[in-house]
Amino acid sequence: MHDGDKDASLDCSSYAIWGLPFFLFFSTRFSQFLHERPNQGLLRSLACHLLSPVEYGLKPDHPFVEDYASCQMAILPENFFAEADQGRILFKKSSRWCFWEGGVVLDDGTRLEADVVLLATGFDGKKKLRSVLPEPYRGLIVDSAGVMPLYRGTIHPLIPHMAFVGYIESVSNLHTSELRCKWLGRLLKGHFELPSVEEMFRQTSQETEVMKRTTRFYRRHCISTFSINHSDEMCDEMGWSSWRKRNWMSEAFGAYNNQDYKEDKSEQAVLLD
Repeated sequence: MHDGDKDASLDCSSYAIWGLPFFLFFSTRFSQFLHERPNQGLLRSLACHLLSPVEYGLKPDHPFVEDYASCQMAILPENFFAEADQGRILFKKSSRWCFWEGGVVLDDGTRLEADVVLLATGFDGKKKLRSVLPEPYRGLIVDSAGVMPLYRGTIHPLIPHMAFVGYIESVSNLHTSELRCKWLGRLLKGHFELPSVEEMFRQTSQETEVMKRTTRFYRRHCISTFSINHSDEMCDEMGWSSWRKRNWMSEAFGAYNNQDYKEDKSEQAVLLD
């Protein structure tokens, strides 16, 4: 296995940290108090400030939260490192490489024989979107920070009559995209109005600043560390209660997922009106 990325990302072999379920650290309302979010008060900012694998050569040179905040953390199969211990998976790190007739040559001259080479190059979303948008919108799609300023992860303040669903990532892309679709449907039905262009830019700028302070990879535009707050604000605009659990204990320590945002009868009635 060759890793050509200079900045290694954290790979986890399970959904547990120190034996505790992963969601306790990032997917509960209580855990959101440990991470910075837009529109937070001074007390919470102070709390976030205060509370703020070596083997195989895969140790990242940045904190774990940076990978989580930029949606770059990978969950590996259960037996992944066991297979590595037995020599069935080998790790080679190199910043440059090229092909030779029998496989791949690394920057130190090491030749790796390979029958198949897979290039995991990622996906340049901004480039693809620029290619389908006409001018002048093509030049407006990203701001001076290199980020797409999408209000509620959906609406670009300067591009009318167009919505972008699924571009901004989260800890669960399906969950956040589903909620954004519900939000967009109610917007199109006229249940609420968008704020001014200035206010939308103020909101997106706050999100970008939070991401800048959390991870150097902020241009990936990931809201995983404040995803519940992001959902709360959409619920407020739709006229829903932002607290979706049945009691305060579940609200504080229960994992939030797509089932928490199923409409109740009163919320469905509003959509049908």
